[in-house]
Amino acid sequence: MDNFIQDTSAKLKEWGALFQTQRQIQLAVLAAYLLLWLFYSGSLTTTIWVGVGVGLGWMIGRGSEQKL
Repeated sequence: MDNFIQDTSAKLKEWGALFQTQRQIQLAVLAAYLLLWLFYSGSLTTTIWVGVGVGLGWMIGRGSEQKL
């Protein structure tokens, strides 16, 4: 069981590092999230506002990373 937990933890760290460095993966995940949001909410307007909010949060977050 310990090996499984360690292997899973190592894979998650690997995927996290890959996600942080690859902008295309970030955009694909964002697009998938917004599509799922659209299908579950059924509202295009709400989906657009969620996309704008996520995009602004992402831009603010990336801006604070560059200052550090």
